Amino acid sequence: MAYYQITARNASVLPVVSVSIGSIDQEPHVVDDIVIVNAIRNCLAGVSGVDSVVAQKYEQVITVI
Repeated sequence: MAYYQITARNASVLPVVSVSIGSIDQEPHVVDDIVIVNAIRNCLAGVSGVDSVVAQKYEQVITVI
């Protein structure tokens, strides 16, 4: 399961808004995770004072022995 961190930054490269997505649960699969992440990125990019938006994906791998 992936965890996403989306950060909007101003012209001084300081974080203005940060959105965390802990999980995107679907049963059955309806939409790719990246579609949801890009929708949030586009929303933040349209806000006054936001110069750039970055999304990072983190994944945890668990191995059972």
